[in-house]
Amino acid sequence: MSFNGTIADEREVLAVCFDHLYIGDRQVVRSLTRSGLPLPGGEERALSYLRENLEGLGEETLADFLAKNRERHPVEPDLNPGGRLVCVDDEEFHHIFRDREGWNRFRRTFPESDGTLRFSRVGFDRAVTQAMIYAGQQFDWHVGSGGFWLFSKAGGTWAESGRVGNWIS
Repeated sequence: MSFNGTIADEREVLAVCFDHLYIGDRQVVRSLTRSGLPLPGGEERALSYLRENLEGLGEETLADFLAKNRERHPVEPDLNPGGRLVCVDDEEFHHIFRDREGWNRFRRTFPESDGTLRFSRVGFDRAVTQAMIYAGQQFDWHVGSGGFWLFSKAGGTWAESGRVGNWIS
């Protein structure tokens, strides 16, 4: 299967997205990508929601996003623009957040990180002028949000062209 865009293109979009999220230099990230879509069975409803609410989303971009995110991918080394992210695998993540002391333990272990981040691979249209990504952040037990972002490239620069949230806590 051939994907649209290159890893370098994905890193470019990730860097712009992270700037919009105000990601610091030592942000903790889950070590594998996440699509942000529900488990199989609820996906069609989610796709309808995206088509209806993410204005301008192209079918090529959505198809590439879905293809790239069928499986989870390691963030390191390719999807860590500028080495800004600290990857934490699922086992360590569950160990840190194993009880009610999780966020206190997290802040002692990672004092430079505001919270945790997860994100998807980037879907592109064939011309690599539209990009879609899922990103979610968590700052405490009931403080976080996540959603899908749409970016457009004009004059060699990526700019946000749409966003739709799919969860807030």
